[in-house]
Order: sequence, then structure tokens, then C-alpha cells
Amino acid sequence: MRKILLLLGILGLAASSLFAAQTTLDFYFIDVEVGNAVLVVTPAGQALLLDTGPPGEKYVGRLLRAIHTAGVKQIDYAVISHYHWDHYGTVPELVKSIPILHYVDHGTNVDENNTPEHYLMYSGTTIDRQYRTYAATRDRADHIVAEPGQTIPVKGIDLKILTSHGDRILNPLAGAGQVNRVCATTSPRFDDTSEDGQSVSVLMQFGKFRFADLGDLTWNKSLNLFCPNNLVGRADLYLISHHGISEERHSVGEPDWGRSSAPPPEVWGLRPRAAILSAGEDYVGRLSTPEYWQVVHHSPGLEDIWQLHYQTQGGAANNAPEQFVANMHQVGDRGFWIKVSAAADGSFTVTNARNGFTKKYPARK
Repeated sequence: MRKILLLLGILGLAASSLFAAQTTLDFYFIDVEVGNAVLVVTPAGQALLLDTGPPGEKYVGRLLRAIHTAGVKQIDYAVISHYHWDHYGTVPELVKSIPILHYVDHGTNVDENNTPEHYLMYSGTTIDRQYRTYAATRDRADHIVAEPGQTIPVKGIDLKILTSHGDRILNPLAGAGQVNRVCATTSPRFDDTSEDGQSVSVLMQFGKFRFADLGDLTWNKSLNLFCPNNLVGRADLYLISHHGISEERHSVGEPDWGRSSAPPPEVWGLRPRAAILSAGEDYVGRLSTPEYWQVVHHSPGLEDIWQLHYQTQGGAANNAPEQFVANMHQVGDRGFWIKVSAAADGSFTVTNARNGFTKKYPARK
């Protein structure tokens, strides 16, 4: 009898631990230096990748370490924001180690019409071989072309498509639609017709918790989503769009000026409590330029910016405090992630894997 009771107690503890592990929505913001890669594990045990980072054995290894740490056996959905190599490049190698069941992307690659000289400049070849390899891999599984307003069927999670292939939702999400006052002081720029502006952007909701990932959505595309009325509403957690790229018209020319991201109506409209910057150490022109840092840093309600990398060109004044930065300088093949665990009441916890620093954000009152 004593052995039976002991066994029942052990089983009870195991069941309790398993239940506890499945009550949060977990995010692993993976250091891929350029591009984005976010592993999401739902309370129901499903796994998603929001972009997958650039090609390379080092980055595949970083994804697989997070995947194995999370106990994930398959990726249910890979949501590819757009077809720039730093957002989907690991896919062909990654699927050799873990299956991906469904791919979500925006469909037609608008950059396929670029000249051979364009590809020669960026990839060393006259065609986009990386995209063709990705497309061939994707087409061997289930392929979903995202449409604004569409809900991706994830158990217990509301995953809403906000933008795709240059279009946006037409109606505000529940609780959104208010006039965005900062629109009056923000001017449009040149329209961006590149892949960045085609980004699949998403709003993920788990109970009262909301997370926004807008991919590399560019200036005017964002204004269409947040101006004159905010169609999205607030988010507790925000992945800073386009790695915080801020281009100046006088220095880089008109096309790049229009490819800037995260205008004030977006950042201040979402009013995140915590923002994540996914960018390499030497991403010149990114968030750590003083003007752009202040746009995000002074967003109403923002408590903290967490960074996957310290930004060398920004200096101490335009970087988060050390405990909020996952990778201070070059880190070899490993790279440290930032983990977020969110509860249905809207509270969440952020942990820096490099130093174990953790901050808890209570539910909004």
C-alpha cells in the first residue's frame, strides 16, 4: 500500500508539473543577428515559427537549441513575413531536422521581377536561388496564402492576419478603431513596393495578453493600418518592426527613406508594455540612432525595451541597460535568446537567457 501511495504521489506531481507547463504561451526570441526568428509554444502544445532567420548552419543550430529546449517535436505553422533571405533562409535545412506541417506567407514574390543585376548585388547570383529553394520546400507541405482578417487555426490562441501582400484589414479588431491622434503629426513617405511592404503581420491573443509582430512592414503601409484610426488596438508585447530601421532621406535616397519602419502612430498606437529589438550588433541605422530610439522609448505605457544585441553605434544613451540585452558583443555560434511566458490574465514574464535576469509584468488593471 505504501508503494502504491508513493507511486500515486509521484504521478500526481508529474501531472501537476505537466499542467503547469501548459498554462502559459511561451515565446523564444532567437538571436539570428539579422532578420527575425521567434519560436512560439502554445498552452495546447502547438509550435509556431514567426520567421526563421537567415541561411547558415549557425542559425539552424540556434533554432534547434530553442526547439529542443522547448520540447517541440514538430512545427505546426511557419509564418514567413516576406521573402527576404534573413526571414526564411533556414527553412530548407531546418526541415531536415524537424517537420514543418503548414507554411503561411503572402503568396507571390514581388521581387522576382527585379533585374539580374539586383540579385547579383545582394546574393552574388543573377537569380534568387534562396527563394526558389524555400518555395520548393514549402510546396511539399500545406501552403496557406495569408489574407488580411484571416484567423490561423491555432488551439486556444487567436492568431489574426493584419496585413499581407500589401493589403490590410479593413475593419478594426475588437476594442480598436479609435482615432490615433499622433497621425496628425506624422507625414507619409514614398510608397514601398519591395518585399518589405508585402509583409504578413500578425496580432496574437491569448486571453487578455496580446502580441504584435508586423514583420518588416514599412512606413506608409503601417500608416494605412494605424491612421487615421488605429485598426489594431493595444499590444502588451511588441516585436519592433523591420529591426527598428530608420532611414534618412538626405543620406540614403528616396526609396530607402520610404522603407523606414515603425512610425510613431504604430508604436504609440500599440502602446506596448515591453518591446523586443531583433537586430545584430552592427545594424547601422537601426533603433539605436538617437532620434529613433526616442520614438520607441517614449511610447506611452512602455516600461522596457529588450534587445537581442547591444547596438555598438548607439552608445550607452541609446541602448537598454545591460541586464535587458541578451548578447552584449560577438558571441560565436551560440547566441542567447529572450524568453517570454504569458498568462491568459495578461501578465507575462521576460527572461534574458544570458544572465538569467527576469522581470514580471503584472496584468493590466
